Amino acid sequence: MKNFSFTSHDPNNDIESILKQRKKTIAKQQLTFTLIFVSIIIIIMLWAVNRIIYTEFDGYLNTDMNVLRSPEDLYVLENHRKVGDFIAPGDTLVSYVYAENFFNHETSTEEPTVIAQNRNMTVQYGLAKQDLSVTRVKIKELKRQLATTDHNIRFGLSDNQNKMKIEQELAEAESLYKAQKRKLSVLHDAMRETNDAVRRLYNEEYGFLHVQDMRNIELMKELDLIRYSIAIDSGIVTKVHTPGLTLTLRGEPIMTTQSFNLAHNNLSVVAYVMPDQMKHINRNTQAEVIVNNDVSFSASVLMLGTRTEELPMQLRSTLSQNHTAVVVVLGPDPNQIIPFWCLVKNIPVKIRINNFKKYEHEKKDYMLFNTTSGLIHSTMDGYHNKVNDYTLDNDSIISYDSINVTGKIIVSQDSTLILPQKSTNTSQKMIEEEAQIRTLEMPKIKSPISYQKSENKQ
Repeated sequence: MKNFSFTSHDPNNDIESILKQRKKTIAKQQLTFTLIFVSIIIIIMLWAVNRIIYTEFDGYLNTDMNVLRSPEDLYVLENHRKVGDFIAPGDTLVSYVYAENFFNHETSTEEPTVIAQNRNMTVQYGLAKQDLSVTRVKIKELKRQLATTDHNIRFGLSDNQNKMKIEQELAEAESLYKAQKRKLSVLHDAMRETNDAVRRLYNEEYGFLHVQDMRNIELMKELDLIRYSIAIDSGIVTKVHTPGLTLTLRGEPIMTTQSFNLAHNNLSVVAYVMPDQMKHINRNTQAEVIVNNDVSFSASVLMLGTRTEELPMQLRSTLSQNHTAVVVVLGPDPNQIIPFWCLVKNIPVKIRINNFKKYEHEKKDYMLFNTTSGLIHSTMDGYHNKVNDYTLDNDSIISYDSINVTGKIIVSQDSTLILPQKSTNTSQKMIEEEAQIRTLEMPKIKSPISYQKSENKQ
């Protein structure tokens, strides 16, 4: 039999263990709360510092798309390029036929115009040919009469007056014959052209062309009715609006392409700037355009506040009643490598401006307007470099060819785009002339009356 032993339990030990466990739990909670609080403070501080250093605007990237539209009512036979295909100048995009070749003669009350024209040409050609035959017979008869008159004159049976009359009639007949011959040639050419047009509408084997004949591509080739649309610029097909063997009406889109020459397609960044934020941006501002966390590029202001737009619904604030923003257009700076996929029309971007960065003042920050005299010319730096279509006084005409923009759009293998670099060909003399011209006033536009007076004086 085992020995029985009894151990007394001290309640003070349980209380100490419970207190230690509670202290550990409270310490963990305090540490967790402290870390969360510090993180929130850091985030708020970073947000506040970012708002102080930077100003951000919503916007979008804009570039023009090349949309091939139907010039008339067409029947598209085949799309020779599909979405994603690269195209070069001269490539065939679409083959089609004009729908009027099939619809003009469908009405029972009217016949095709070309049929009536061909019939009229045939009748006129036949009548002209008969007139020519009559004139030819008349000339032959006059020549016979002239020979008879010569014979009679030798024997004294006639006089020279009758001979001169016949010679005059013969000369008039020969002139009429030449005119009728030229007329017959013109009518023959016109009839041949209308015959070709009729041949396209009416075939001896098929009769009149009807709507169901549109799908007969071999017949269209035989009748020479197929026309082709050719690419005029290099690019990529982004969308095909009209499939093959489909009727499209005038003005409807057939195919959309994105040109690789984005500089000519008005590549730009449009920023929405609220009126109370215009102090953060001016004509010399250089901004950072952010597409996503990995892609960004720099851009400079091209146009500052010459129009407004309504903010899109997704950008409007429920706490503000002002939904009209000033539009600022920026152009990407040259010599940057940007993925081609992000240069898409209407892609949303963020425009970030450093509030503490100092920019070179190449132009006045803003153009100023005097309510009495108009624009202040000293704030319009660069206006004299633009093309002026006005008629100016002789002593105010100045030409500027100092700034040229050259460069090519290069698409690399990794689908990135290299923007062209501006090359300046500005001599020191031209720079001095520009500095002097900036102090001049805007040339006055010569009125048509004064221009006419000056011409009269000359």
